[in-house]
Amino acid sequence: MAVIAKDGFFPGILAKHINHVPVFSIICMSILAFCLVLAGSLQVILEFGNVTFLLVSLLMAYANHKIRNLTNSSPIITVLSILGLMTGTILILYYEFVNQPYQMIFIGSLYIFLAIAAWLFSKSKPHQACN
Repeated sequence: MAVIAKDGFFPGILAKHINHVPVFSIICMSILAFCLVLAGSLQVILEFGNVTFLLVSLLMAYANHKIRNLTNSSPIITVLSILGLMTGTILILYYEFVNQPYQMIFIGSLYIFLAIAAWLFSKSKPHQACN
């Protein structure tokens, strides 16, 4: 969180370090984890983390495939990575929809909330050119 805040995508207070430790980011993550436990359960946090990990990995595999000439990546490996991650994501989502649809609604609402919060925060910040 501290690095993302330093880049300007989270509030600046989260980038502050005390004795080389991002104290405010750690406190913020702790509060968010506590709120997730209160709102759901440890299982919800685990499943939210798994789905998020798979989605981020899928996006990174896709991005790597798009720039495979720059990264000297094998097209076969990048496509296999995309297919494997997509299969894993679909299977986990299917399992959750069949066995725990209310948890999927909760996880989906978290994604919607985070997307809206990120959009509102980005609208409030002036755009900066990348260095």
